[in-house]
Amino acid sequence: MVGIEPASMTAVFCHNASDRKAETWQQQLLPFKNLEFAISDAAKGIAAAVQQIAQLRRQSNPSCSRLEHGLDLFHTSQEAQRVLGQAWRRVEPLWEQAESCDTEVQRDKKQGIDARGSAAAAHAAWSRAIAAFEQVERLELAWGRCRAAFELFRPDGQLNDRVWAAAQIKAGMSELTGPEWRKVRNFLTDRRSLAFLDRMHQRLAAAEPRKEWREVLAWRWWRLHRGSSNPASSPLAAMAYAAAVHLPLKEAEQAAYDRIAAILKDTVRASSAVECMNSVLRMQQSRHRQMTQPMLDLKRLYWNCHPFRSGPRRKTCPYRALRLELPTYDFWTLLQSDPVDLTQELSTSAIAA
Repeated sequence: MVGIEPASMTAVFCHNASDRKAETWQQQLLPFKNLEFAISDAAKGIAAAVQQIAQLRRQSNPSCSRLEHGLDLFHTSQEAQRVLGQAWRRVEPLWEQAESCDTEVQRDKKQGIDARGSAAAAHAAWSRAIAAFEQVERLELAWGRCRAAFELFRPDGQLNDRVWAAAQIKAGMSELTGPEWRKVRNFLTDRRSLAFLDRMHQRLAAAEPRKEWREVLAWRWWRLHRGSSNPASSPLAAMAYAAAVHLPLKEAEQAAYDRIAAILKDTVRASSAVECMNSVLRMQQSRHRQMTQPMLDLKRLYWNCHPFRSGPRRKTCPYRALRLELPTYDFWTLLQSDPVDLTQELSTSAIAA
């Protein structure tokens, strides 16, 4: 069992459990009293654990922060790519067969043989190949439409919401009808798949109550973070877009923009961070027959203290990105420190626990 804080990539727990039942997950999640949003795969154990903890919170303190559960986009996308890969692999032999038929036609013509029979066979082969190719292209487009439902913004720059996203998923699923798409359809129709949008809008409304400010400043963030592409249909429109984006903000506007930008930046849709940690643990498993809990603890400490070599957290280790104040972030020094002395030095011992 692995838990990752996604903004800093800190591994908050790595537990060598004998099962993945709700009770086991609940023991791992209960210490995180301020947890508001958990993202996981569709496993029933962790889903039941999150639901039970949320219910316990409501019973003990109705005014406490809500605990919500989102379904992981990583596994939905991975499953869709697997099915599409199978479809493309079925097209490849048909395409190769059609090309082979073309070769036979050319050989017959060079040898002075009547090529009408081989040409008819080539025409039929190409018809089958093109039909299969176009079918997979339709599946690609349909999945692309479903995938767009998980973006923070619509193509026109408006904030995405559950209504628009659900409509895109419904339209895309009209093509994803085969039995091989059943698992993807189950993921897409699960209400938890779009829970991140509900949470994003709740946080944005709390950060900036004025709807018109919220929409304009979110659009500004979208324009600044979407690269050089420009949907403007004319040079005049492009100039208007550029002026609107780079127009200096007043102090109150800048403060609101900063709040909105922080929320958009850390809106999480996938638990791919967990997969990063799992890949490290699998390398260890490939070398040893057993993964003991002490070894997991060592791996977690090393991960949290090791600086990233690239990416937005380059030269920063997860503990530092989490803003956890430690006397040192050196793995070996921490490992040799006395636990009692280290606990006393920690200014954020609650987070470390």
